[in-house]
Amino acid sequence: MNRETTAVGTDRAGLARRASEALERAACAASRDLDRHAAGFGLSDAKLEVIEALCHRDERCACLHALGDELGVTRPNVTKLVDGLERGGLVERRRHPTDGRMVHAHLTDEGSEVAASALPGREATITHMWDALDDRELEQLVRLLDAVAGGRAAGTPGAARTPRSEG
Repeated sequence: MNRETTAVGTDRAGLARRASEALERAACAASRDLDRHAAGFGLSDAKLEVIEALCHRDERCACLHALGDELGVTRPNVTKLVDGLERGGLVERRRHPTDGRMVHAHLTDEGSEVAASALPGREATITHMWDALDDRELEQLVRLLDAVAGGRAAGTPGAARTPRSEG
């Protein structure tokens, strides 16, 4: 069987496009739902993600560089997010105790209160997004998306697993 054609005769490029479009629709819907939830607390979901990341740290603080890496955002973006949270009194910047060149974002008491109110609803919103799938289907989806992400991480178009031929 031709590598460019699946068993049902649909071309691979068409299937890849449909998969990409479905993934984009799902991501946009998730983003809208999460932003809607965060807006109820006067935040964007990106800012709520920063708060969540800080909550998972022992000291409720993190260096901006590490925070950006963890959230997958650039340094300028994490700086803007922290700036906004700082203006709102939810985060404060503190110098690193041993390296004066480093700055940490530290969750304030007010930030902890917002986290206690907002994060359970964020978790519920995320869980609800996947109600159409049972646990087995959701596990399969995670494996499939990880495979796609892993293939892309290798950096070459053919790095992802090639389709199995029938026969």
